[in-house]
Formats: sequence, C-alpha cells, structure tokens
Amino acid sequence: MTSSQMCGPCSRVDKLASAVKFCTDCEDPLCADCVTMHKAIKALALHHLIDEELQTDKAFNIRRTCSDHPDMGLEFYCSNHESLCCRTCSVNTHRTCGKILPIDVAARGIKSSVMLNDVTEDLNVLLKTAEQLREDRAKNKKNIGKAKVTTLQEIAKFKREVIQELDELENKLMTEFDVTEKRLTKKAESDLSDIEIRQKAIAAMSKQLKCLTTYGTDSQILMLLNTIRVDISKQVDDFQNFIPSYDCSDINFKASEIKTTLTSLGSLEITSVPCSISHQPSKNAQAQVPPEYDKMPAKFKFENKFDVPYRNGRIGSIVVLNDNRLLLCFNGDQSSALSLWSETGDHIHDCNLAAPARGIAIIPGTNEAVVTLPTMTSIQFVNLTNMAPCKVIKVPGISYGVTVTKEKNIVLGGEGKVYFLNITGSHMKTFHVGRKKLFSLKVNKMNVIYCCESDNNALHCIDINGAVIFSFSSSGFRRPVDIALDGKENLYVTNWFTNKLTRLSPEGKLLDILLMKKDGLNDPYAVAFNKNYTKLYIANGRQTKNKEVLIFDCA
Repeated sequence: MTSSQMCGPCSRVDKLASAVKFCTDCEDPLCADCVTMHKAIKALALHHLIDEELQTDKAFNIRRTCSDHPDMGLEFYCSNHESLCCRTCSVNTHRTCGKILPIDVAARGIKSSVMLNDVTEDLNVLLKTAEQLREDRAKNKKNIGKAKVTTLQEIAKFKREVIQELDELENKLMTEFDVTEKRLTKKAESDLSDIEIRQKAIAAMSKQLKCLTTYGTDSQILMLLNTIRVDISKQVDDFQNFIPSYDCSDINFKASEIKTTLTSLGSLEITSVPCSISHQPSKNAQAQVPPEYDKMPAKFKFENKFDVPYRNGRIGSIVVLNDNRLLLCFNGDQSSALSLWSETGDHIHDCNLAAPARGIAIIPGTNEAVVTLPTMTSIQFVNLTNMAPCKVIKVPGISYGVTVTKEKNIVLGGEGKVYFLNITGSHMKTFHVGRKKLFSLKVNKMNVIYCCESDNNALHCIDINGAVIFSFSSSGFRRPVDIALDGKENLYVTNWFTNKLTRLSPEGKLLDILLMKKDGLNDPYAVAFNKNYTKLYIANGRQTKNKEVLIFDCA
C-alpha cells in the first residue's frame, strides 16, 4: 500500500520519501531510512512506532495550547481542579492549589486510571444510547408508513358504507392526511438525521480514544481526556434535554357520525407516547435520585444512635455521601473540623481544616465539597476522594451556611446577607436577607434557596435574584438552625431551643411537628436524610458536652 503521507524529517530537508511508520512520541511520519535512524539514536530508541496507515489526523489532533492564553502551551496538570494549565495559569489561577504536576508526571499510569475508565464508559453509554435512539427513530418512521396503509384501508372501508356524493369530503380528508403524514415523516427524518450525526460524533471520539489508548503516549491520552470530557458532558446534557421531547407518533382514522350528520367523512387523530429510550450517565448515576425516592417520609422511628466525642462546639452540618458515609462539620476544633463516619457510627477519619467549620455543601458533579470557616471569614475546598483539605479563599463577610446551585455557584449565608460566588470563589453579588446570622442554606431543584435566621426565629425563602418569596415564623418555631429536604422538597427544620423537628411545605406552610424531646432530641442541630430518604440523621448535644448522632428509620 502506498503511503498517503510523506516523511516528516525528509520533507524538512527538501527530500521526498513516503512514510511507512508513524512515531507517536514525535508525532511525525517516517520513511524506512528514518525509521532505521530513529531506532539507532539512543534518545529515540524507546519511542513508539506504529504502521503509518494506522495513524489518522483526528486521533492525534489534541489541543495543546491554553484556551485562556492561546500563545502558551499546556505544560501542567492541577490535581485540585483536574484540569490542564499553562505556565501563566499555574502562577495566576492555580497559585494556591496544593498539587501542580508536569503533564508527563501526572500522566503516569493513565492507561489504568479511573479517569480513562470513566471517559471510556461514558462514551460507551453515549454510543449505546445513540444507537437505541437511531433504531427507535427508524422504527418510528417505519410505523408512520405502516399507519398510512392501515388508515387508508379503514378510510376505504368506511367510504363504501356511504353514498357516492361524499367523494369531495373524502378528497379533502385525503389531502389532510398527506400533509400530516409528510409533516410527521419529515420530523421523524429530522430526528433520525440528528441522532445519526450525534452518533458519528460520539463514535469518532470513541475511535480517537481507542486509538490513543492503544498507540498513544500517556501525555496524549491525558490531554485528549481533558479535551473530550467537555464534549461528553455536552452530549450528556443534550441527550437529557432533547430525549423527553421525542414522541413516537402514529396516525389513526377516527370515524365521524357521518351517516347522520353528513358534514364530515372523519378526521385524522395523531396519538403519541414519549420516547422509551432514556440516557443514564454512567459517571453520575449514583448522584441521581431514582424516581421511587421522590417521596415524603410518612413515619420516623428511632433506630439507633452513636457517640461523637467532640466537646465545646456544635456539629453544624451533616452531609450523607452516596455510599451512606456521613460527613460531620464541627465548629469547635480545626483538627476535627470535618470528620468521616460510617452510617453505623464507626469513626473513619478526621480532616484538619484551616479553622473550625460551620457549614458544608457538595459541589454537584465533582468529588469536591466547600466548607465555611467563620473565624477566618473564608471558605475551604475539600477533596472527598482522599479527604484532603485544598485551597482557602477569603469571602466578603463572615459566613455560616453554604449551598451550591445546579450552575455550581456557591451561596453563603452571613450576618443578614447572602453572598453569591462563582466556582473559583470570586464574589458575584450580595443580597440582604433578614438581619442576623443565616446558619443553614439549602437549595432545591428549582434553585430556590431556603435559609435559617436562627437568632430571629425565622426561615426565609429567596430566589437567585435575592427576592424574598416568603418568610416563616411562629410562636413554637424557636432558633431554627438546620434544614433538610425530602423527595417532595418539604423542609425539615431543627429547632434547638425547643428540641423539635418541624416539617414545612415548600411554600412555607407548617405541616407538622415530627420529633420532640421525648423522641430523644436534646439541643438538636444538624439534620440530613440519606439518598433514598429511608434514614434521618440528627446531631444532638449541648455546647459543652460530647455529641451524638441520632438515627431514625423513615422507610
């Protein structure tokens, strides 16, 4: 086979020779003589040579320059942000990050990494979904054609039962049918075309990754993975957004009362059912709440409790991870500011933060959490994979509660103020809410934010523009300190002064008082559900006493 490319080294010295090999390290096509020279030079002897016909421009077409600084090459990898960066970015954007590595160092072992497995799995799932959608759209198109035959037979049968003078109405209905059939067929063809285009794009990414995984260097694989993850994420979002809009259309003939009315031969009736194909991203599947968990717990029965030997402070927040382990946020001691526990109360690990902590929130779609440090007027990021503290960022004011919106904006509750930051910690805007400390913030699926103004015995609900939707208070609603949401987005609020757990509707209506001191509540603070709302956890205990976590069965 004649090579489609010319030898790179020879071309640069004005010689012409056909390439027979491709060096994946130099990214250069080589002729037979240059291959021999390549193997003879000690510094090049370990380079990877593959047959020239296996090399494609797309497989090794990897972005190597910084998107923020196009004149700078990508040289480093930030472990904190899992991103490539240039020399300028490493000094500016990632200056405070804990671990910046050269790409070659970071890429070691990439072929057996979780990142490669995740991206490969994401591509496989996308390809599977695309193929299912293509088959579904093709079947839909075929069914529309079959429907025409069936419908015409029904129309003909009905026509024979009426008199010949109805030909004009028949023709009118046939015209309407043709227009409808063409419109539906055009839509089906458009759907099919769109899915085939997406399928080809995903297949191309998968092919490129497979080629690099087999023949590419570790650095090339790492750079490709970081490039195509953005494309994969976009494809995932696109599938989830447009799949619900697909309908499986059919055409049926609905006979009129023509024998008595003689005003119409009938009409065409289009019946549609939602597309049966769904896309479930492999990487984020654990973070999604299955439909059967979209519920409001009906009962709360004490199951167990475990002791937490932390004094002189409060467990201000609890987060339940996907594997049901508990993260406890403690504001009494920086050495145990964040601690990891099993769901049954076995202590696993303490995370030493820069200061005592007050609130914690998971950043959606990542392995990171953000924690408030009121005594430092700061927030700190935490890597949940290895429970390692990361960068500390100063914020506009003392902050207690924290939540993260679906757009990954960080929302902080301060002294009568709510601060909005972007994911890098840059201040975006400030809203005035209440007058005193906002201890707990929670955001629901619609980006509505709830916050507890404990010292003012109030709970506020605001939108992302700072407008107050409602404020709730009552005589028995004393010192609300933390909030949890169930599958119906009802609010579960701990009242530490009255030792109660109160349930409110999403609109701020009092539903009931679920738990009281007789149920074991004694200075209750943090509250959280597990992911399927079968367990409720409440951190208990006075300021100067050891703490405990109560476990309630709410299955």
